[in-house]
Amino acid sequence: MLHFWPLCNNFATFSDAVSRLDISGSTETQVMATVTAKPGLLSKPHFYFSIAFLVALWGFWPTFFSKISSTDSAHLIHGVSATLWMTIPILQSWLVTHKKFELHRRLGWTALLVLAPTLVVSGLHMVQLMILRYQQTQAIRLLKFAFLDISAMTLFVAFLILALVSIRRNDVDGHSRYMAGTVLFALEPALERVFVFHVPGVSGFASALYFALITMEGIVAVLLFFEWRRGRVRLPFALALGFFIAMHILMTPVATSTAFSNFANWFAKI
Repeated sequence: MLHFWPLCNNFATFSDAVSRLDISGSTETQVMATVTAKPGLLSKPHFYFSIAFLVALWGFWPTFFSKISSTDSAHLIHGVSATLWMTIPILQSWLVTHKKFELHRRLGWTALLVLAPTLVVSGLHMVQLMILRYQQTQAIRLLKFAFLDISAMTLFVAFLILALVSIRRNDVDGHSRYMAGTVLFALEPALERVFVFHVPGVSGFASALYFALITMEGIVAVLLFFEWRRGRVRLPFALALGFFIAMHILMTPVATSTAFSNFANWFAKI
């Protein structure tokens, strides 16, 4: 767990480096020792984002990556867009560390204007397909997933907006954390599949869902602890923790309610 400390500490290093940029793009100040304040692989934010990416590959390998040639277009678009999104923080962190600021800016705008909408729209279509399966099977876990995914995508969009607002206010520390938060939302479904396919004793997605939420709560709680150790707890990770706890508590009562069932049936027809 102590390995989370370099991640939290280096958000500050990463943010300080980016904050020296002229946000308008007209000038760029050379960043020297700040970016490389701590040598070694563990001090680089892109190392931790790479771990999240590898977890996603591991989790989705049995159902997506190993069968990608035979995957239908709807799942392919969503799977590829989600995979590409998890590479964005790796690339962005690496670009700042290596002082490639103009490319960092261009990639950020491309991801925001092209990749993010594709991910959200395709994700909402996945929810529609999930609800249609519920109508056939009456498996309540599908409505739990629908509620979780709709909520996660709503917060995903909110984090993107807040990341934009933060960078416009030169709050690069907040910007980097909101962008990291979008990866946390994508990591949760990958963890579900890790538990289902790679952890003995997990019977299926109904239980894997809760194991994944508990794991995410633990990860974000550790990140918040080390932020507290640094003397300042920022809003992004606190919101992420609140989200996972809320999902843990609310999924069953919401999914079993008549109101959400009616909403889900309406949403599937859009």
